[in-house]
Amino acid sequence: MASIRFGLLGALRLTCEDREIRLGGGRQRAVLALLLLRHGRTVSVDELAETVWDGSPPPTARTQISICVAQLRKLFREAGVDGEVIATSHPGYRLDTEGHGLDLVDFLSLTGHASALAGSGRSAEAADAYRLALALWRGPALDGLTGYALEQEACWLEEQRLTALDGHAELRLALGRHQELTAELAALVREHPLRERTRHSLMLAQYRSGRRADALETFRVGHQLSIDELGLEPGTALRELHHAVLCEDPAIAAPPTVPEPVAPVAPAVPVAPAVPIAPAVPVAHVTAEESAGQPETSPADSPGEASAPVDRGPALPAPPLAPSDLPPNIPSFTGRTAEIEVLDALLDGRPDGEPPRVALVTGVAGIGKTALAVHWSHRAAASFPDGCLHVDLGSAPAAPGEVLGRLLRSLGAPGERLPDDEASRISLYRRLLRGRRVLVVLDDASSFAQVAPLLPANGGCCVVVTSRESMEELVLRHGAVRVPLGVLDRADSTALLDRIVTGGRTAASRAQTARLAELCDGLPLALCIAAARLATRPHWTVRRLADRLADEHRRLDELSLGGSRVRASFELSHGCLSPRLASVYRRLSLLDVPDVPAWAVAALLDCPVETAEQYLDELTDAHLLEVSGPDATGQYRYRFQSLLRLYARERAQEDPDRPAAEAARDRALHSWLTVAEAAHRREYGGDHSVVHGPAPRPHVDRDLLDDLLARPLDWFDSERHCLVAAVTQSARLGLAALAWDLAASTVGFCEIRSNTDDWRRLCEEGLAASRAAGDRQGEGVMLGELGAALLYRGESEASVRLLEEADGVLRAGGEVYGAALNACKLAVVVRQRGDAGAARALLDGALPALRAAGDLSAQAHALNNLAQIALDAGDLEEAVRLGREAVALARGLGATRGAAQAFHRLGRALLAAGRLPEAEEALTEAAGIVRAKRDRLGMAYVLLGLAEARLRAGRADRADEDLTAALALAEETGSTVLMGRLHLLRVELEEARAPGAVLPQEV
Repeated sequence: MASIRFGLLGALRLTCEDREIRLGGGRQRAVLALLLLRHGRTVSVDELAETVWDGSPPPTARTQISICVAQLRKLFREAGVDGEVIATSHPGYRLDTEGHGLDLVDFLSLTGHASALAGSGRSAEAADAYRLALALWRGPALDGLTGYALEQEACWLEEQRLTALDGHAELRLALGRHQELTAELAALVREHPLRERTRHSLMLAQYRSGRRADALETFRVGHQLSIDELGLEPGTALRELHHAVLCEDPAIAAPPTVPEPVAPVAPAVPVAPAVPIAPAVPVAHVTAEESAGQPETSPADSPGEASAPVDRGPALPAPPLAPSDLPPNIPSFTGRTAEIEVLDALLDGRPDGEPPRVALVTGVAGIGKTALAVHWSHRAAASFPDGCLHVDLGSAPAAPGEVLGRLLRSLGAPGERLPDDEASRISLYRRLLRGRRVLVVLDDASSFAQVAPLLPANGGCCVVVTSRESMEELVLRHGAVRVPLGVLDRADSTALLDRIVTGGRTAASRAQTARLAELCDGLPLALCIAAARLATRPHWTVRRLADRLADEHRRLDELSLGGSRVRASFELSHGCLSPRLASVYRRLSLLDVPDVPAWAVAALLDCPVETAEQYLDELTDAHLLEVSGPDATGQYRYRFQSLLRLYARERAQEDPDRPAAEAARDRALHSWLTVAEAAHRREYGGDHSVVHGPAPRPHVDRDLLDDLLARPLDWFDSERHCLVAAVTQSARLGLAALAWDLAASTVGFCEIRSNTDDWRRLCEEGLAASRAAGDRQGEGVMLGELGAALLYRGESEASVRLLEEADGVLRAGGEVYGAALNACKLAVVVRQRGDAGAARALLDGALPALRAAGDLSAQAHALNNLAQIALDAGDLEEAVRLGREAVALARGLGATRGAAQAFHRLGRALLAAGRLPEAEEALTEAAGIVRAKRDRLGMAYVLLGLAEARLRAGRADRADEDLTAALALAEETGSTVLMGRLHLLRVELEEARAPGAVLPQEV
């Protein structure tokens, strides 16, 4: 049977029996290249289409992919190949290289063998293995193929070539072959000037060749480049070598030259098509799960038969007793200072009889768990002279016994004599580690059961476990230190982008770089993918990529091209959820709120709050939600990272019971109305000063309401952003009655907190929804509330227009009570514009309807305004009478804001009438209420009144204290009107303190 030799390390090439097979056009070549890169694994038709058409496949893409595969199969048959090279495998195709050859597999096998030989001290043979591996390259990998996904694969392959070149150079230096190296290393440094490992080898070769000045110049140029391009000093290794060259340290002197071996080197393992291909993102750019390196293989573990053009040699001897199995360090690693400090604490000495030190690094997929573990392991390797073991438990899950077999062979146990049963292997593993200081890294563990057999038993060892699971048993039973990872902050996010995207492109556009970092949510995987896209597209600006990511509908698509996919990484975490928990997660994403408390989730799921809390805690343990809080009411709040929310919403579109999911969403939105209405009643002493509509109110437990609304303003402060978001979403969904009713129940709190921006937005959203639905009641109410918001902002002209329009709509709809409330608002602006008679008429006309509705709060408010009109007219006794009547009504409301306003208005009337002790008493009553509510603007007005009363009573010092406190509060609220009145009083106070001044009470 004829066999094919596939080539990716250069232009895509196929040969059969020394005859080249001519391929068709670019689509056929792209399909074959991707199948080869994923050989042995199914590639979906969608991924093939995305690759061939670079993210924009036509409607006929699936058909054209099928045609390309059929043409490739025909080519193989015509070449004399029996059997199916490309198999149909749902949801796409799989290319099997069994019985054929692939240069990439040979390359990876030879470089892996070279690394093992180097670790065994067989440097000459290792160098020859690298030479054979590098000889397989015919030019740039995938030369001639274009498209983002394939370009990313080519970048990764090029990185492997450069890594092999560096390894080969270091071995040749160790063998004393520095003279032959300088020219080729100099050329490589010119091509890759920021690659410090290559520059290090060149400096060493130059120094050992007697060219000390050249070595120092090589460092100087590299140092300047690092500062100019990256804003960073060169790495420790390069700086230490520079110091050694300056000092002519004997430690870097040239070793004796070892001649090259004559015999070719055999690979460590059979060259088989089962060697996995790494992710598409270049190794220098990856983080998190992508940085974990290739799964370990050994003669006993590697499947497949040899198919490389090299002879299969004898098996390697047992590895050394001080193994170093760590994957390469992460060049782009950034940040995590606090987490590294926690891990560094594990290096404290511990007697061998103590249990081992264990750290558990947790976080969502893509957050950088593996990157942290690998980076720290390299940093701490010197503290473990007996070796560093690394096992990737996630990429190729295996039974503990099989994993123990790998670890035992790394520790020097002869593979042919390993015990068969798991218990014996555990015992042997722990005996071999006894008395030694070894670091064990267990990467991407899925459960405690997977980790427990792999834990050493002695205190000299240290274990770092990375997992998406919380692994409480590991913490409880083995004292593991938890190292939870969150997203990177803005500084570290932009620093990571800067390290990967060279040429100063990110530094030249700081604002857009910060925007890009924010759109990537600070997620290291997303940042690295974005940076890789920029790095491979030098013609793109940072802004262009940020603009592409700004579209929420395509953001995950933009970050999920090629082999490293944000969406796929999230699927790892989502796939571990139970069906019920996955459903909860999807439904949570349907709420467009910045965060959510457990009581709202209970409404969403129609379950008790305790059950909702359990679900939320489980999702937090799975790192799919973040917890914040407690808020001002003592409730913990939960939020999505933005990329995870987008992913969850995608999955929500697949919900088999969409109507039920949407009904759950609407129920949760209505629950905010239930609580907001209850909060308003408690703050206003009843269902006063608000018009409600027909929107349903889901039941919320009375005890829960008591807990939430012990201080209604605290609840509003905690819930404000969610209330605005709930109104906005309700309006967008066409739930008009909910949108305007929830807005109407909320705007009173916005007034108390002087939050005119949210006040205006709530009313505009409610008004738009009402008009779209033809809801005249809601339209009238929202016009009035919007008019009040503009009045509060000082926009009186616009306010009058809206309030008059509201009056017409409400009266036309027969909304008598709503029209009376609106008349009170209109009276205020009419009075401020100087028409006291019209204002009095509006208020007198509104009072009968307010009395009929039993609205004590609105009645008191109307009387307060009538008192102010009397005060403005100089009728002080009438002002005092009306003020006392308002206070009498307000006392029935309790310690409400309406009561505070009534006491304040009465105090002002008494102050104007010169009844200073009574005025101070009324204002003090008002102060007690607003202070308890933390009403800053209200408190500033009350303090102004108290300052005036005390100044006129001859107590200038006490007046000064009140005035100073009022000025501070007025500055916080930004009330220019109040600031003007306070500054006038300050002038009056200073004049009263002047020598010889007549005190106010003497006037």
